[in-house]
Amino acid sequence: MFKNLYPDSLEVSGQYLRIILKEISELQLPFNPIVYAVWYEYVSGRNPALQKAIKAARKQKVLIDYQKILEWFGHHVSNRQLLVTEQQTRKAGSLLDGMTFHLIDAELRMGQQGEQLKAHNQLLSIASDEDDIKNISQDIVSETLRIIDGNTDLKNNVHNTINELDALKLELRNLREAAKTDMLTGLLNRRGFEDAIAGPMKDAQEETAPLTLIIADIDNFKRINDSYGHLTGDNVLKLISKLLQKHIKGKDLAGRFGGEEFIMVLPETKMDGGFVLAEQIRTSLEKMRWQSKSSGKDIGTITISMGVAQFIPGEDLDSLIVRADKAMYAAKNNGRNRTGTHNGKDVVLP
Repeated sequence: MFKNLYPDSLEVSGQYLRIILKEISELQLPFNPIVYAVWYEYVSGRNPALQKAIKAARKQKVLIDYQKILEWFGHHVSNRQLLVTEQQTRKAGSLLDGMTFHLIDAELRMGQQGEQLKAHNQLLSIASDEDDIKNISQDIVSETLRIIDGNTDLKNNVHNTINELDALKLELRNLREAAKTDMLTGLLNRRGFEDAIAGPMKDAQEETAPLTLIIADIDNFKRINDSYGHLTGDNVLKLISKLLQKHIKGKDLAGRFGGEEFIMVLPETKMDGGFVLAEQIRTSLEKMRWQSKSSGKDIGTITISMGVAQFIPGEDLDSLIVRADKAMYAAKNNGRNRTGTHNGKDVVLP
């Protein structure tokens, strides 16, 4: 899927690996996929804009922490998938242009060859000498063979172009999917979630089905990162993502909305059903005990605050998200580890 992004050989990528591990260690950054991706792009030199940003930060002695890495990743690395998509789209256009040229060229050549065959046929019809008939017949055979050869070349060119287009189409589809997925958790990212929710929102707006949205935010997540490290924080995000995926079903969607915030949409589900699901997730998480893999330290309990809102006819997605967000923040401001709901007018905390 990323062969156009990272075509390096085993030997070259191994050299990069040694440099990257040394520099990540010196900067005391977590050895996770996001940090590695940023530093791979930097060390390999294939991302000039990122190189410039990192060199400037080092020259100005800016603190290069995980937040800075996330900033660079979002701005310079994940967007490269879209760049490759655009490049592949242009390549597909060039292939189509080439095939069109071959077809037009073949049409012109076949027209000229057809005229020549017509002329030979006219000569043959008036020829009386045996040698003339033989020569004209040979010309007709030769011209016919050229037409056949030309058509074989055209067929091969078109066949090869179609194969290349099929390969491009598959790669573009994979790139589009990758661009919609959060690398760390495997959930939909914000762009992917907004694309996926378009259909359910349309159904809800046409009043053919209810729709409920849940916003979830990990309580005191900064404390986890500060106390146990970003690697532990990343593991928490991944495990909570799996918990969300375990509880949703059917047409339900889950995404990471940024940082430690998650979002779920439940098509064909009313507020009561959304509240029940949110409470199932919240209480399941509350019962878990957590331990840092790197240090073995007991982290204790990790909790999550939830906000639930059902779509109201006439509102747009932003408005629905704002209402669920208000419910979630009310839950946080009133003790955390709670689920709030927004009924369209007020937040309700059971």
